[in-house]
Amino acid sequence: MINYLPATHFPITATSLPLFIRLFNFFNSFVLVLLLLTANLWLIFKFTVSLADKSDELNMKKITIAIDGFSSCGKSTMAKDLAREVGYIYIDSGAMYRAVTLYSIENGIFDGDVIDTERLKKEIKDIHISFRLNKETGRPDTYLNGVNVENKIRSMEVSSKVSPISTLDFVREAMVAQQQAMGNEKGIVMDGRDIGTTVFPDAELKIFVTATPEIRAQRRYDELKAKGQEASFDEILENVKQRDYIDQNREVSPLRKAEDALLLDNTDLSIEEQKKWLFEQFNKVSK
Repeated sequence: MINYLPATHFPITATSLPLFIRLFNFFNSFVLVLLLLTANLWLIFKFTVSLADKSDELNMKKITIAIDGFSSCGKSTMAKDLAREVGYIYIDSGAMYRAVTLYSIENGIFDGDVIDTERLKKEIKDIHISFRLNKETGRPDTYLNGVNVENKIRSMEVSSKVSPISTLDFVREAMVAQQQAMGNEKGIVMDGRDIGTTVFPDAELKIFVTATPEIRAQRRYDELKAKGQEASFDEILENVKQRDYIDQNREVSPLRKAEDALLLDNTDLSIEEQKKWLFEQFNKVSK
């Protein structure tokens, strides 16, 4: 049998109901204020952390990075990866000389292996080289007078003729002027043969890269085959050795290691190992 309590035993009465509602509303308001306060504190915390991160970013000084070395040492790959990683501008100086070589081939300045230097000297002012980001590869492509020539300048025909072009004093003078103009604001990575010795002798970080001729020839061979281009390992090896000799013995800006450059022999290193080493050197100098 169920016993029902009289109505007077219920705590909520007609007279106490408004007080209960007021207490309930007060509790809800308190919780809402607490939530808003917590949210605001979190936003303040996030904003403070963001400002600290931005401050660290601004305090990290921008530097010029010069990477020199022998042909087919992977300098361009290292430079491109580092530039992308740290948000710097990458300038492929070797591609600029290749572009001048391609221009000379396509415009009849070469007669076999002989260069019409007088004609090239007159036309050098009309050779404009720039770099634009390739969204598919995430790396910059080389443009010659507004035309993408990234694949053309990597051919064996260009490789076999680029060293004589790069020894011409007026060509180097024109290219160095363009390179120095590109690097006025710092925050750049440039690779080539004379970046640390001629183009940017005051660069804060200088790297000189080397590897055995056989390893470099194999890398070049694999690169060309991957692009679907015909290639001969023996021909590439001979070209590598010839370019080494020409680069080291030319009268204007010969290839040599700057006294304050760090030496990197990547004969037995993977790309990942190179990237790790280079990034460590960057952090030591830029902070």
